[in-house]
Amino acid sequence: MIHRHALGVFPNKPHTAFYEDGKLLMEQMVTRDGFDGAFTCLYYRLPPTDEFEVESIKLPGFCPVQPVPQQPLHRRHIKSQDMPHGGDFMTSRRTIALSQTLDIGICKPTDAPRHFFSNGDGDELYFVKAGSGVVESVYGLLEFREHDYILIPRSTPYRIHLNGHKGTMMVFEGRPKIGIPSEYRNKYGQITDYAPFSHRDFREPRELLRFDPARHGQAPYCIVAKMGNELTMHKYKHFPLDVAGWDGLVYPVAFNIHDFQPKTGLVHLPPTIHTTFSGQGFVICSFVPRLLDYHDKAIPCPYAHASVDMDEILYYVDGNFISRRGIGSESISLHPLGVTHGPHPGMYERSIGVRSTEELAVMCDSHYPFRLTMEADKVEDKAYHYSWVKLESPPNEPASTFTSK
Repeated sequence: MIHRHALGVFPNKPHTAFYEDGKLLMEQMVTRDGFDGAFTCLYYRLPPTDEFEVESIKLPGFCPVQPVPQQPLHRRHIKSQDMPHGGDFMTSRRTIALSQTLDIGICKPTDAPRHFFSNGDGDELYFVKAGSGVVESVYGLLEFREHDYILIPRSTPYRIHLNGHKGTMMVFEGRPKIGIPSEYRNKYGQITDYAPFSHRDFREPRELLRFDPARHGQAPYCIVAKMGNELTMHKYKHFPLDVAGWDGLVYPVAFNIHDFQPKTGLVHLPPTIHTTFSGQGFVICSFVPRLLDYHDKAIPCPYAHASVDMDEILYYVDGNFISRRGIGSESISLHPLGVTHGPHPGMYERSIGVRSTEELAVMCDSHYPFRLTMEADKVEDKAYHYSWVKLESPPNEPASTFTSK
């Protein structure tokens, strides 16, 4: 839902007869907000409705997911780097946090993908911490690389091929949608010149998906659909993604976090300036290497913050982690509403005079509180909340401004 795009062949006018090699193609219209929102028209060689069998399946840890029975109010540290690798993009997925409109998960595949997946509960946004490859979907082939975001619209049949079948990805499931914040668009729908990215930064599918027996196997062809936090496997006699062409605004896109254009102020600016995507009651932010505040008495290290209306999750990707011990790449912190959080002892004063940061992180702020899952509980650093009462770094240790909060 970035801008109109088209691939393959389609008629000059929608909803009219269109033939390929003398055979009538079937039009399918994918619409958002009923018929009032963005839409795409696809033209199938075979009707996409020939399921001959439907069955329920379960992928414990992803669907169904088990929340922790109790969650006392305090700061938390989830060591997702300790979560095991295994399975494919779908079977390796583990949900670590739940809210009313957003679920957050981690997947660490080691296997080639088998089935296609379609999330009917909401849009999905992957952040590729490690790995590269291609997304196969009904809209075609979308290449991705390390540190890409991959935005996949609701109910899109797709599967993710990682080069070498290995990678690490964080995934957000936003209900009902995830998109570009409205303040980044002008009244014509164009991304504004003062937005932190441009239309040119988003990459679209550039090639249609072609059926390949070596890659896609033999019938039955399966799509696993998620709806109402239940999984259903739909089996087809024919390859169900055989599309001759399409045009519209609904399709997957990729955006690399290093293409985000950070802003700098005279003094410390709130994390709102890092907003990259948004949804109902939440925002997803990108923290990238950048210059810091330039007032001669500026304190770059963030002040203590009592966020009384929003939970904050921060995923550490890369950079300087010496702002505290025990935090590393793939660490996930949860700072819940109602509890003040801020820099660790000594870091506030030592940050004065620091002019730049090499931090790389993904943050999510949510108006709806997060409930952790049993998958998160398995790898939680239970002592994290108490680390603020200790001076964890020697007084002469160099300042780091890795953490945004």
